[in-house]
Amino acid sequence: MRVAVAALLLAALGGGVLFVRSQRGGSGGEPVSVAGAPTPSASAAPDTSVGPLDDQKPIKGQPAPDFALRDADGKLVKLSDLRGKVVFVNFWASWCVPCKKELPDIQKLYDEKHADGLEVLAVNWQDNLETAMAFFSSHDLHLPLLLDRSGSVYAQYRLQGLPDSFFVDRDGNIAAFQFGFLTEAKMRERLAAAGLP
Repeated sequence: MRVAVAALLLAALGGGVLFVRSQRGGSGGEPVSVAGAPTPSASAAPDTSVGPLDDQKPIKGQPAPDFALRDADGKLVKLSDLRGKVVFVNFWASWCVPCKKELPDIQKLYDEKHADGLEVLAVNWQDNLETAMAFFSSHDLHLPLLLDRSGSVYAQYRLQGLPDSFFVDRDGNIAAFQFGFLTEAKMRERLAAAGLP
């Protein structure tokens, strides 16, 4: 008799679980959020759309190595989509002392020349979003901020230090570059070489 009662209780409990699961919309194979949309699993595939898009080396007069990185809002920004503009690509990090000195000058030039076709991509090397945003906020910067969290684009450009800058002309070719700190005057020279005096 006890065995029969226990079997009935187990059957009722199992049926109740199945009923609740069916009411929530879950099938048991996929986590479901409160709103009913599937939640990402811990084993979700990495975003393969982010990082280097070719294996080009950065060579003056040659096409700039193409890449796609997410900005601070999560939007994917692709370098080759900026053809027709002069692009100032600057690699930096929050701990880099020379970066702190040159970023305000980059901001000044961006404000001055953006309407004439200048785009700036401030590529942060391996800081998390909060650190990079706090740095920008504390230095009153509002440049387009891209996140190279894995360091793959830094490696694509064969870099070994920071800051480093590349000046891409309207045809997508590297017109000038600089490994290390740039003064405002030197930035202007390299922008002129890229077609933006």
